[in-house]
Amino acid sequence: MGASRWSYFTPFQHSEQDALNDLREAAFAQEVEYYREAGIETLAALMASGWLEEEPAHSVLDVERVVRCEEHMEEPGDVRVVEAAEVVALFGTVQPGREVVEQALKRVGDGWFPPFDRGSGCCTIVYEDEGRPAELCFWGSTGD
Repeated sequence: MGASRWSYFTPFQHSEQDALNDLREAAFAQEVEYYREAGIETLAALMASGWLEEEPAHSVLDVERVVRCEEHMEEPGDVRVVEAAEVVALFGTVQPGREVVEQALKRVGDGWFPPFDRGSGCCTIVYEDEGRPAELCFWGSTGD
């Protein structure tokens, strides 16, 4: 099964997990009519239904958990937080702005940009010019 690519920018929140949860709810809301035809009214019902395991990857709907771990240690369904030296290696700075992150994400398909075919995605903080956290960026591939 092929992977589907996705990336999302969302306002910086208390936690990466809260941001992921909100993204998943928003993605479900955009597709709710499709799922209602199968009798599924909520994201929780979709997750419990087993539908996502049987169908091809559904982008952010296929992930559930944000983790902090070493590269290559995340599991399918995990979104790994990219931090510290890895942020510098990927984006060329410790506090990447949106333009820098967008440019870097264009390289996702070249094979060296994480999640390296193990987890289901990554996220990092995106900074304003003044150095304050402004957004979170989630990206990656889902499916097998």
